[in-house]
Amino acid sequence: MSNLLFLGALAGGSAYYFTARIAKNNGLSGLRPPPYRREPRYRVSVVVPAYNEELYIGKLLRSARNQTEPVAELIVADSSPPGDDTAAICGAWGATVVRAPAGNIALARNLGAAEATGDILVFADADVILGSQFVERAVDALEAGAVLVHPREAIYDSDFWNLALWMPQVLRPTMNTTRCVVVPREVFEAVGGYDVDCNPITDYCREDLDFGRRVAAVYGKGSIQVLGPLIATSARRYKRHGLSGWENFADPVRAYTVGRVTRP
Repeated sequence: MSNLLFLGALAGGSAYYFTARIAKNNGLSGLRPPPYRREPRYRVSVVVPAYNEELYIGKLLRSARNQTEPVAELIVADSSPPGDDTAAICGAWGATVVRAPAGNIALARNLGAAEATGDILVFADADVILGSQFVERAVDALEAGAVLVHPREAIYDSDFWNLALWMPQVLRPTMNTTRCVVVPREVFEAVGGYDVDCNPITDYCREDLDFGRRVAAVYGKGSIQVLGPLIATSARRYKRHGLSGWENFADPVRAYTVGRVTRP
């Protein structure tokens, strides 16, 4: 009996390890030229808020250019201070850069969306890498009836954190609309975009989760679909803050001030 239990645990652990590795490789596929390109069905805009993202945003923009379903435009709402090379890197990838005031990520997302001309909007954090089939699969899901889609994700720069955080991705809740979401423009506009009064810097309000809740309130929870593991993201907050990294906004991914501001 003990041998069977051991073999079962070994098989389960091996399966967990290999599925986590496959998920990571799916995300990293966006750094390579795509295996094929199809004709775009819609005009797709990728919208990215950025603050001091010179070390990461080039990977995201490269992956957006390497999609099997082509992206029409890249829009970066940049809040970086002087001396940071985020805007220059974006320009090298052909992205349109709009200035956004520091301190409000929801406003940055909305300013990027206002500049975008796409029928479909992809909102991605700057340290994300889009797997090469991400846009194609997202458009497939929207055509099948979803009104908002978001993918499971892997960690690309730490095998430890990729394994540690893979199970939450396997069980990813429908309403966990973080990191990267895809919506038709009319849906974005119907719910009023991101709520600029919902600010993780000042009051711990998650503007990304709030956006998903408001979409569900208008269209129903069943209108939101979770895709397979099609993106990868960095482990930078987890490396610094451990498992509390998901709620720590005093540093990028999602920081727009040096430290947290307490609302009076």
